[in-house]
Amino acid sequence: MIKLFKYTAISNGYDSVQHMKESLFHPESFSWAAPLAGVLGTVSVIFEQIFGIHIVVFLVLCILFFLELYTGIKASKREGKGFRSSKFQKGWFKLGVYAVMIGSMNICAIYIPNKPIFGININIYGYLHYVFYNYVLIALFISNVENFVRLGWKMNGFIPLIAKRLNLEVVEKEKNKDSK
Repeated sequence: MIKLFKYTAISNGYDSVQHMKESLFHPESFSWAAPLAGVLGTVSVIFEQIFGIHIVVFLVLCILFFLELYTGIKASKREGKGFRSSKFQKGWFKLGVYAVMIGSMNICAIYIPNKPIFGININIYGYLHYVFYNYVLIALFISNVENFVRLGWKMNGFIPLIAKRLNLEVVEKEKNKDSK
């Protein structure tokens, strides 16, 4: 067995089995890495149980949300509207509505028993849960594209192309503004 480990280590570019073990598992940082991994794992499991989405999907939602806030503020300033806290709370309200939609459908999917229909066992609430969080991802993506257009970002024509394909109203507003 030792020969197999040695062969595996050396054939994969390590100097020895010890070098492979240190590179793979970093035993010198186990005292802080293991508890941190345990905490992150616990948070991920609890989060997934409550909202029904993986923590990575949640992070993508957060990135899209904060990007929308940032680009929205920049676009408003560019348009001379400035920053108003009354408009800023719109984004937080939107995030709250999204969280309620996603979370409530996940809770329904878990706790409401589903009965077979024509012999097929379908959890309609589970389906709606996935529809909601995919819709939220798409809605945040669209909001970001709208803000990119408002900011005048072109990215070699990529942003206007996406905005045009999505048939966004903001594209027409930009065209009208440019033609004046």
